[in-house]
Amino acid sequence: MFTAMNIFSRLGGKDVPWSEVAGARFLFGAIVVLLVAKSRGASLRATDRKNTWLRSIFGTLASIGFFYSVTSPRIPLGDAITLGATGPIFVALLSQRLLGERVGRHLGLVVLLAFVGVVGVVRPTFQSAAPVALMATSSAFFYALALIWLRKIGPSESSEAIVLHFSLIAAITNLLISIPVWVTPNLEASLYLVGTGLTGGIGQIAMTRSYTYSSGAASLSVFSYLSIVFTHMLAIPIFGEHVGPLQLAGTGLVILSGVLLALDAWRSGRLARDA
Repeated sequence: MFTAMNIFSRLGGKDVPWSEVAGARFLFGAIVVLLVAKSRGASLRATDRKNTWLRSIFGTLASIGFFYSVTSPRIPLGDAITLGATGPIFVALLSQRLLGERVGRHLGLVVLLAFVGVVGVVRPTFQSAAPVALMATSSAFFYALALIWLRKIGPSESSEAIVLHFSLIAAITNLLISIPVWVTPNLEASLYLVGTGLTGGIGQIAMTRSYTYSSGAASLSVFSYLSIVFTHMLAIPIFGEHVGPLQLAGTGLVILSGVLLALDAWRSGRLARDA
Protein backbone atom coordinates (compact mmCIF):
# COMPACT_ATOMS: atom_id res chain seq x y z
CA MET A 1 0.00 0.00 0.00
CA PHE A 2 2.77 2.45 0.85
CA THR A 3 4.53 1.63 -2.44
CA ALA A 4 1.34 2.46 -4.35
CA MET A 5 1.08 5.67 -2.31
CA ASN A 6 4.64 6.58 -3.34
CA ILE A 7 3.84 6.11 -7.03
CA PHE A 8 0.58 8.07 -6.84
CA SER A 9 2.33 10.86 -4.91
CA ARG A 10 5.01 11.33 -7.57
CA LEU A 11 2.40 11.29 -10.34
CA GLY A 12 0.15 13.77 -8.53
CA GLY A 13 3.08 15.99 -7.61
CA LYS A 14 3.73 16.76 -11.27
CA ASP A 15 0.67 19.03 -11.40
CA VAL A 16 0.12 20.27 -7.83
CA PRO A 17 2.43 21.35 -4.94
CA TRP A 18 3.72 18.70 -2.55
CA SER A 19 1.67 20.13 0.32
CA GLU A 20 -1.55 19.49 -1.60
CA VAL A 21 -0.48 15.90 -2.21
CA ALA A 22 0.20 15.51 1.51
CA GLY A 23 -3.09 17.15 2.45
CA ALA A 24 -5.03 14.86 0.11
CA ARG A 25 -3.17 11.83 1.45
CA PHE A 26 -4.36 12.46 5.00
CA LEU A 27 -7.79 13.85 4.15
CA PHE A 28 -8.79 10.77 2.16
CA GLY A 29 -6.87 8.63 4.63
CA ALA A 30 -9.13 9.92 7.39
CA ILE A 31 -12.16 8.81 5.38
CA VAL A 32 -10.66 5.32 5.08
CA VAL A 33 -10.16 5.22 8.85
CA LEU A 34 -13.77 6.24 9.50
CA LEU A 35 -15.07 3.49 7.20
CA VAL A 36 -12.84 0.84 8.77
CA ALA A 37 -13.78 1.95 12.28
CA LYS A 38 -17.48 1.77 11.43
CA SER A 39 -17.16 -1.71 9.94
CA ARG A 40 -15.23 -2.98 12.98
CA GLY A 41 -17.20 -1.06 15.58
CA ALA A 42 -13.90 0.40 16.82
CA SER A 43 -13.72 3.39 19.13
CA LEU A 44 -12.46 6.68 17.69
CA ARG A 45 -11.78 8.20 21.10
CA ALA A 46 -8.13 8.52 22.08
CA THR A 47 -7.70 7.95 25.81
CA ASP A 48 -3.91 8.44 26.00
CA ARG A 49 -4.10 12.02 24.78
CA LYS A 50 -0.55 13.11 25.58
CA ASN A 51 1.17 10.31 23.68
CA THR A 52 -1.41 10.41 20.88
CA TRP A 53 -0.72 14.10 20.35
CA LEU A 54 3.05 13.54 20.37
CA ARG A 55 2.67 10.69 17.87
CA SER A 56 0.57 12.95 15.62
CA ILE A 57 3.00 15.88 15.86
CA PHE A 58 6.03 13.74 15.02
CA GLY A 59 4.11 12.03 12.23
CA THR A 60 3.04 15.37 10.77
CA LEU A 61 6.62 16.65 10.77
CA ALA A 62 7.67 13.44 9.06
CA SER A 63 4.94 13.87 6.42
CA ILE A 64 6.27 17.31 5.47
CA GLY A 65 9.75 16.01 4.68
CA PHE A 66 8.42 12.85 3.09
CA PHE A 67 6.04 14.41 0.57
CA TYR A 68 8.46 17.23 -0.20
CA SER A 69 11.10 14.68 -1.22
CA VAL A 70 8.82 12.10 -2.86
CA THR A 71 7.20 14.63 -5.19
CA SER A 72 10.44 16.46 -6.05
CA PRO A 73 11.71 15.86 -9.63
CA ARG A 74 15.26 16.64 -8.48
CA ILE A 75 15.74 13.17 -7.00
CA PRO A 76 14.70 9.73 -8.28
CA LEU A 77 11.68 8.36 -6.46
CA GLY A 78 13.53 5.19 -5.44
CA ASP A 79 16.33 7.24 -3.90
CA ALA A 80 13.89 9.40 -1.93
CA ILE A 81 12.23 6.28 -0.54
CA THR A 82 15.62 4.74 0.29
CA LEU A 83 16.59 7.79 2.33
CA GLY A 84 13.21 7.86 4.02
CA ALA A 85 13.55 4.18 4.90
CA THR A 86 16.48 4.92 7.22
CA GLY A 87 13.79 5.41 9.86
CA PRO A 88 14.42 1.96 11.42
CA ILE A 89 18.03 2.99 12.06
CA PHE A 90 16.81 5.98 14.06
CA VAL A 91 14.32 3.68 15.81
CA ALA A 92 17.19 1.45 16.89
CA LEU A 93 19.26 4.41 18.06
CA LEU A 94 16.40 5.83 20.12
CA SER A 95 14.33 2.84 21.25
CA GLN A 96 16.70 1.69 23.99
CA ARG A 97 16.72 5.12 25.63
CA LEU A 98 13.04 5.94 25.04
CA LEU A 99 11.48 2.47 25.31
CA GLY A 100 14.03 0.46 27.25
CA GLU A 101 14.21 -2.13 24.45
CA ARG A 102 17.38 -4.06 23.68
CA VAL A 103 18.55 -3.55 20.10
CA GLY A 104 21.58 -5.83 19.88
CA ARG A 105 25.35 -5.57 20.00
CA HIS A 106 26.06 -4.59 16.40
CA LEU A 107 24.27 -1.26 16.27
CA GLY A 108 27.51 0.60 15.46
CA LEU A 109 28.13 -1.59 12.41
CA VAL A 110 24.54 -1.21 11.28
CA VAL A 111 24.71 2.60 11.52
CA LEU A 112 28.01 2.63 9.60
CA LEU A 113 26.59 0.48 6.81
CA ALA A 114 23.49 2.65 6.60
CA PHE A 115 25.58 5.84 6.48
CA VAL A 116 27.78 4.51 3.66
CA GLY A 117 24.63 3.38 1.86
CA VAL A 118 23.07 6.83 2.15
CA VAL A 119 26.23 8.41 0.75
CA GLY A 120 26.07 6.01 -2.19
CA VAL A 121 22.45 6.87 -2.86
CA VAL A 122 22.84 10.64 -2.61
CA ARG A 123 26.25 11.18 -4.21
CA PRO A 124 25.26 10.92 -7.92
CA THR A 125 22.72 13.75 -7.56
CA PHE A 126 24.13 15.54 -4.51
CA GLN A 127 24.60 19.01 -6.04
CA SER A 128 21.02 19.29 -7.25
CA ALA A 129 19.31 17.11 -4.65
CA ALA A 130 21.09 17.90 -1.38
CA PRO A 131 18.16 19.88 0.13
CA VAL A 132 15.72 17.17 -0.95
CA ALA A 133 17.94 14.46 0.54
CA LEU A 134 18.10 16.42 3.81
CA MET A 135 14.30 16.65 3.92
CA ALA A 136 13.96 12.91 3.26
CA THR A 137 16.42 12.08 6.04
CA SER A 138 14.79 14.46 8.51
CA SER A 139 11.48 12.82 7.64
CA ALA A 140 12.98 9.45 8.59
CA PHE A 141 14.06 10.85 11.97
CA PHE A 142 10.60 12.19 12.84
CA TYR A 143 9.03 9.02 11.45
CA ALA A 144 11.14 7.03 13.92
CA LEU A 145 9.90 9.19 16.79
CA ALA A 146 6.32 8.64 15.62
CA LEU A 147 6.86 4.86 15.60
CA ILE A 148 8.39 4.93 19.06
CA TRP A 149 5.41 6.87 20.41
CA LEU A 150 3.13 4.27 18.84
CA ARG A 151 4.84 1.72 21.05
CA LYS A 152 4.40 4.02 24.04
CA ILE A 153 0.66 4.15 23.40
CA GLY A 154 0.40 0.36 23.26
CA PRO A 155 -2.39 -2.07 22.31
CA SER A 156 -4.95 -0.65 24.73
CA GLU A 157 -5.64 2.22 22.33
CA SER A 158 -7.78 1.81 19.22
CA SER A 159 -5.62 1.79 16.07
CA GLU A 160 -8.36 3.67 14.24
CA ALA A 161 -8.40 6.38 16.92
CA ILE A 162 -4.63 6.87 16.63
CA VAL A 163 -4.66 7.00 12.83
CA LEU A 164 -7.67 9.33 12.67
CA HIS A 165 -6.09 11.79 15.11
CA PHE A 166 -2.84 11.79 13.15
CA SER A 167 -4.61 12.03 9.78
CA LEU A 168 -6.66 15.05 10.83
CA ILE A 169 -3.66 16.90 12.31
CA ALA A 170 -1.50 16.15 9.26
CA ALA A 171 -4.28 17.03 6.79
CA ILE A 172 -5.00 20.40 8.42
CA THR A 173 -1.31 21.27 8.72
CA ASN A 174 -0.40 20.40 5.12
CA LEU A 175 -3.52 22.04 3.66
CA LEU A 176 -2.71 25.24 5.54
CA ILE A 177 0.83 25.12 4.12
CA SER A 178 -0.61 24.72 0.61
CA ILE A 179 -2.85 27.81 0.72
CA PRO A 180 -0.23 30.31 -0.58
CA VAL A 181 0.72 28.02 -3.49
CA TRP A 182 -2.65 26.35 -4.15
CA VAL A 183 -3.23 24.87 -7.61
CA THR A 184 -6.65 23.44 -8.40
CA PRO A 185 -5.98 19.88 -9.63
CA ASN A 186 -7.32 18.66 -12.97
CA LEU A 187 -9.18 15.35 -13.28
CA GLU A 188 -6.04 13.24 -13.75
CA ALA A 189 -4.25 14.84 -10.81
CA SER A 190 -7.38 14.46 -8.69
CA LEU A 191 -7.44 10.73 -9.34
CA TYR A 192 -3.80 10.45 -8.32
CA LEU A 193 -4.50 12.40 -5.12
CA VAL A 194 -7.41 10.14 -4.24
CA GLY A 195 -5.21 7.10 -4.93
CA THR A 196 -2.53 8.56 -2.66
CA GLY A 197 -5.02 9.01 0.16
CA LEU A 198 -6.75 5.65 -0.12
CA THR A 199 -3.60 3.51 -0.36
CA GLY A 200 -1.84 5.56 2.32
CA GLY A 201 -4.83 5.28 4.65
CA ILE A 202 -5.00 1.50 4.33
CA GLY A 203 -1.25 1.17 4.81
CA GLN A 204 -1.35 3.48 7.83
CA ILE A 205 -3.96 1.37 9.61
CA ALA A 206 -2.05 -1.84 8.93
CA MET A 207 1.22 -0.32 10.14
CA THR A 208 -0.35 1.18 13.25
CA ARG A 209 -1.97 -2.09 14.27
CA SER A 210 1.30 -3.97 13.81
CA TYR A 211 3.30 -1.52 15.94
CA THR A 212 0.81 -1.33 18.77
CA TYR A 213 0.79 -5.14 19.07
CA SER A 214 4.49 -5.74 18.38
CA SER A 215 6.89 -6.74 21.14
CA GLY A 216 9.85 -5.01 19.46
CA ALA A 217 9.83 -1.78 17.45
CA ALA A 218 13.29 -2.24 15.93
CA SER A 219 12.68 -5.76 14.59
CA LEU A 220 9.28 -4.92 13.09
CA SER A 221 10.41 -1.70 11.43
CA VAL A 222 12.66 -3.64 9.04
CA PHE A 223 9.62 -4.59 6.97
CA SER A 224 9.50 -1.01 5.72
CA TYR A 225 12.52 -1.92 3.58
CA LEU A 226 10.23 -3.93 1.31
CA SER A 227 8.88 -0.60 0.11
CA ILE A 228 12.33 0.29 -1.26
CA VAL A 229 12.43 -2.81 -3.43
CA PHE A 230 8.85 -2.46 -4.65
CA THR A 231 9.22 1.26 -5.38
CA HIS A 232 12.45 0.80 -7.36
CA MET A 233 10.84 -2.01 -9.35
CA LEU A 234 7.86 0.15 -10.31
CA ALA A 235 9.69 3.47 -10.73
CA ILE A 236 11.92 2.09 -13.48
CA PRO A 237 9.11 1.26 -15.96
CA ILE A 238 6.69 4.04 -14.85
CA PHE A 239 9.11 6.98 -14.60
CA GLY A 240 12.00 5.65 -16.64
CA GLU A 241 14.37 5.97 -13.70
CA HIS A 242 17.87 4.59 -14.05
CA VAL A 243 19.59 3.05 -11.06
CA GLY A 244 23.36 3.42 -11.38
CA PRO A 245 25.89 1.04 -9.80
CA LEU A 246 26.67 3.43 -6.93
CA GLN A 247 22.99 3.99 -6.13
CA LEU A 248 22.28 0.26 -6.38
CA ALA A 249 25.15 -0.51 -4.00
CA GLY A 250 24.00 2.21 -1.60
CA THR A 251 20.44 0.91 -1.61
CA GLY A 252 21.75 -2.59 -0.97
CA LEU A 253 23.75 -1.39 2.03
CA VAL A 254 20.75 0.41 3.51
CA ILE A 255 18.65 -2.73 3.14
CA LEU A 256 21.46 -4.90 4.55
CA SER A 257 21.75 -2.64 7.58
CA GLY A 258 18.03 -3.08 8.19
CA VAL A 259 18.25 -6.86 7.93
CA LEU A 260 21.18 -6.98 10.36
CA LEU A 261 19.30 -4.68 12.70
CA ALA A 262 16.27 -6.96 12.67
CA LEU A 263 18.36 -10.08 13.29
CA ASP A 264 20.19 -8.37 16.13
CA ALA A 265 16.95 -7.18 17.72
CA TRP A 266 15.37 -10.63 17.37
CA ARG A 267 18.42 -12.31 18.92
CA SER A 268 18.50 -9.83 21.81
CA GLY A 269 14.79 -10.30 22.45
CA ARG A 270 15.14 -14.08 22.47
CA LEU A 271 18.06 -13.93 24.90
CA ALA A 272 16.06 -11.64 27.17
CA ARG A 273 13.12 -14.07 27.18
CA ASP A 274 15.41 -17.03 27.88
CA ALA A 275 16.98 -15.15 30.78
